[in-house]
Amino acid sequence: MDSKFSGTPGISRKELWERQERTRELAGQEKLDAVLVVGRSAYDRPGHLAYLTNHFPPFPSTPFTETDRGMGYGMFLLPVKGEATLLIDRHSQASRRKDVGAVDDVRVAPDMIASLLELFKERKIETGTIGVAGEDLLPATIYRHVVAELPQLELQPADHLLNQQRLIKSEAEIRLIAEAAEIAGVAHAAAIQVVKAGTRENEICAEGTAAALKAGADFVRYFRVSSDPQLATTMRWPQATNREIREGELVMMDIIGACRGYQFDVFRCTCAGEADAEKLGVMDAVLEATHAAVEATRVGTPAEDLVEVAREVFEKFGYAEYSRAFMGHGIGLETVEPPLISPGDHTRLQAGMVLCIEPGLSIPGVGGFCIEQEVVVREDGPELLTPFEAKLW
Repeated sequence: MDSKFSGTPGISRKELWERQERTRELAGQEKLDAVLVVGRSAYDRPGHLAYLTNHFPPFPSTPFTETDRGMGYGMFLLPVKGEATLLIDRHSQASRRKDVGAVDDVRVAPDMIASLLELFKERKIETGTIGVAGEDLLPATIYRHVVAELPQLELQPADHLLNQQRLIKSEAEIRLIAEAAEIAGVAHAAAIQVVKAGTRENEICAEGTAAALKAGADFVRYFRVSSDPQLATTMRWPQATNREIREGELVMMDIIGACRGYQFDVFRCTCAGEADAEKLGVMDAVLEATHAAVEATRVGTPAEDLVEVAREVFEKFGYAEYSRAFMGHGIGLETVEPPLISPGDHTRLQAGMVLCIEPGLSIPGVGGFCIEQEVVVREDGPELLTPFEAKLW
């Protein structure tokens, strides 16, 4: 049986081949002999690898052993000239969909180290310079063996070759991200039905997760539910506990997952029962700040400026000291992609970028609140991919 993780039917082979050729051209301009693209599990960091090959390693990355070195990884060698080769782990062999792939030479590599060294020698790439895209994912164990075995081969960072392409989504990608966002809406609609005093966090989590999977999600990494006013945080593990929600408490719900390889990440919040005036003020402030940041998502605007737009709203409501600096990020084949909606990210927004915009407040003793919208940057203004209800109180 084919696995959803083995390809994204919505991206054509033609588009994949165009990406590969564009990457070859960029690599050639930098005097590289080849690009080695490293990817990890579909649940984790498949981005560069999936972008060029449509391959999503289906198994979690695992420690290296004597019998398996590289489980949960995939590696794609793209020479500036010559045939490209994809190395996949043994668990990818059965699930790989040949009808959507864009690589003719695919090899199963239980020992990724030995297979990679053999490939370098076969292609006579034992000297020269290779750019590594996914350098932060390349296991030190593999790097150590390569430099020891091929001391005249230089490895240098090359993530920028893929990052600059992946910043701007094609219309096919935008369509897939929009479809994924719809699934997040279905999940939140189901979860909100069970939010009330006496319900446990993990019951809400279960409703949202089940709805997303029934709607066609590849997977749900988590459906985070947070209700404890003392914690008041948007980031917590485990994703949900058996804590019983009390009357009048704020409830934050954050779902992250993927559909056909492309990710969704949507925050929604509500109140269990009637909210007091203070909680209503917090919720209204976040809703207005999110709306203002979305409206400011315009071509040419530096990413970091959206933070200031949201903070001005929080200042007006008197909550600025409780806001966080990180207010969003790009999204695509991975949940968090450049640019970051954060101070110091000077990236100017361009048409075709897809962003998650998520200003939030965390007020100990009162609660946490965040609304997240997915937005496409267009020449004539922002296009909202998450038009489903944001005011759930």
